[in-house]
Amino acid sequence: MLLSELFKGAPDLEVEQLSVDSRFPMKNAIFFCLNGIKYDGHNYIKEAIGNGAKVIVYSKEIPIEQKSQNRAIYIKVPNVNNMLTEIGNRFFQDPNHGIDKYVACGSYGKSSVTTFINYFLNTCSSCAYVGILGINYEKRHLRSSFSTLNILDNLRILDTIKKAGISSVTFEADVRSLNLQKLDAIIPDYFIYTCTNSDYSSDYLNNQYFVQLRRYLYTLEDSCKLILNIDDISFKQIYDCVNNYVTYGYSNLATYHIRDVVMNRNGIEYKLKYQDELYPVRCRLQGISSLYNLTAAIVTLHQKGYALEQIIETFKDVPDVDGVMERVDDEYDIIVDSAYDLSSIQEICNYAKTVRHKKKAIGVISVNYSDGEKRLEKMMQICEDALDVIILTENESAEGAVSDILERCDKYLTHHNAVYSTMRSMAIENAIELMNKDDILIIIGKGNEKFLEMGLGKEYYHGDKYYAQKYINERRREENETV
Repeated sequence: MLLSELFKGAPDLEVEQLSVDSRFPMKNAIFFCLNGIKYDGHNYIKEAIGNGAKVIVYSKEIPIEQKSQNRAIYIKVPNVNNMLTEIGNRFFQDPNHGIDKYVACGSYGKSSVTTFINYFLNTCSSCAYVGILGINYEKRHLRSSFSTLNILDNLRILDTIKKAGISSVTFEADVRSLNLQKLDAIIPDYFIYTCTNSDYSSDYLNNQYFVQLRRYLYTLEDSCKLILNIDDISFKQIYDCVNNYVTYGYSNLATYHIRDVVMNRNGIEYKLKYQDELYPVRCRLQGISSLYNLTAAIVTLHQKGYALEQIIETFKDVPDVDGVMERVDDEYDIIVDSAYDLSSIQEICNYAKTVRHKKKAIGVISVNYSDGEKRLEKMMQICEDALDVIILTENESAEGAVSDILERCDKYLTHHNAVYSTMRSMAIENAIELMNKDDILIIIGKGNEKFLEMGLGKEYYHGDKYYAQKYINERRREENETV
């Protein structure tokens, strides 16, 4: 494509690619100087030109002498993010057109909602998934360490899956990513907001979080349908941003009313009331969060035009979401979950407390170097109330700080039923050594995430499920050898 086709008045220079990362080869590329939280692209112009960039799109002042030293075309714009969205859509020839896009946002639950929608759509058409669990389409799977890709990567993957003939795609997004304009290039047809982390202080919610969310919602097309959890504190904060929305929840005011809920070890049963009709729902998922997330997916798909009976029947066999109330073993009752916020941790601990009958409840619980004292105190109270044995371990830690974090928890423990393990994999091994077949073990904090946030950056980690399976299989082999 010619540069003149992308920028009015520009020369007829052949452009082969767009780039936001100066480190990689970029033959005949346009380099966009994005200004992120950690890095400013303006500081890497020389490197980008050295790697093949022919055009620099920037917003900050650049010294004249720097421009004269580097042979490139410089184009100054008011906002590089906005320009990347505009040029990217033109370069990839409007990749939003002709494909249904579902975006799930919230403090938690977005992976579940997008996975459920993806599961259903792949039974009757085709759907790709983009989120923290990777990038999945057809039989391809790419790993990702981020729940939300940047503008350019989102455009690339949208272009790729559209060319592959896939009819729909689900995206995950958190509010921070929306505020960084990462999803601006995507024009969603459906936007699902799950819930807001109750750990946030009211000041943060009032002054930042919902301001950022509302700012994004005002940019959505009128045709975009919002799916909102009426029971969540977010509803009153954002419902007035758009006219085109429906609600779900326990409230009688919900468009889709959840009622007559029964939860046990075999799963969830409830009735979904819509326009005076009751629709029985049954699945093998666990926990109230799964109930909300499944309902959000049902509502979204029904709004798309699928029959409620068809959706509900398909979801009877919906599998666990990776790392979300996921069972590890058929013989031993082991559950892994990536929960971080206190309300989710409390829900999982309460589940362990209520489903056991003359059992011991064991929990591997994550603590973080960034946790404040109020959070630690509340978390220890939740765990002590529900668990017989608590094993505290790392989640994210600065080097050498794990022991200090664990010691901070000790002053909030009154039952003295906690042990400490500085290595996460060893904590899981210890828990499995302690458990019997009639016990329940919950492992909270990472799920199947393949990294730990350490002092010098991300460190590879196999995932909680991997280690739980590894050690339960080793235990089973040892038991068989002794028989």
